[in-house]
Amino acid sequence: MSKRKRRPARPRRAASPRPTPLTLVPGADENASTVPEHTSTPGVDAQQIQLLIGLIATGGLDEHLPTIQAAIGERHHHRQRAQSNQAAARIEIGDRVRLGHDIRPLYLHGATGTVTGWAGQRVVVQLDEPTGRFTTGQIRCPPLGLEPLRPE
Repeated sequence: MSKRKRRPARPRRAASPRPTPLTLVPGADENASTVPEHTSTPGVDAQQIQLLIGLIATGGLDEHLPTIQAAIGERHHHRQRAQSNQAAARIEIGDRVRLGHDIRPLYLHGATGTVTGWAGQRVVVQLDEPTGRFTTGQIRCPPLGLEPLRPE
């Protein structure tokens, strides 16, 4: 049996009443929107987005959160993949690049090198100066982690 003393149970708070979903009143301070001004999704206006965010924030859609979360995760995954593909399309062998702040280990941030090839979906970069555990100076990293350097 454990020699640790058991703590007395904490008193539980009374359950607060479930908040009601936000409702937008037409003409009610439309400038107080929490939706960014640059939102320009075809077929969706700022009030619809604000209503949806309000419903989620206040618990009005709690029973649907797993479905919403899965849809957002799937959409985020597809957008990441598209951005990665676009970044890969801009990189060519021989390009000079700088390693961005998404690259690990941290001591590689800002290191420069030359693209020497591809290893699957990763870019092979020959660093200008071997660093840390990369004694040969060759690393493989995702295309989104690279910033192209302008020729001088």
